[in-house]
Amino acid sequence: MSLTKKDVRAKLQEPVGKRVKFNFPDDRDNKRGHLRERVIVRSGWHADGNKVGAVYWDVVDLIEFPHKGNPRQWVRIGYYRQVVDKLRWASQTTITEPLHQMKRIFAQAAKQKKWFRDLLPPA
Repeated sequence: MSLTKKDVRAKLQEPVGKRVKFNFPDDRDNKRGHLRERVIVRSGWHADGNKVGAVYWDVVDLIEFPHKGNPRQWVRIGYYRQVVDKLRWASQTTITEPLHQMKRIFAQAAKQKKWFRDLLPPA
């Protein structure tokens, strides 16, 4: 049986509302929070050297970390890899930043590089 796009989207939404954790090598700034929302974008199909193809699914997550009664919102960008009916988190690393930092990254990229500005919708 092969997963349909609808099946995959439903499966990728399952973690929403659940706990997430970030463990750092020195254990000093480990974070625990909740995945609040997820955007799912089908990236496409890609073949590898063994003629086994995979479908890649990009995700943009909104994560809330508790902070003195006022949750802080962070964005994480990652991806899943689907081979036949197996769907696995495939991001070895992700960019995960507070909203204000993600905004700063995008603003600086747009300010410095035309190719990045061209990715953004007109204001």
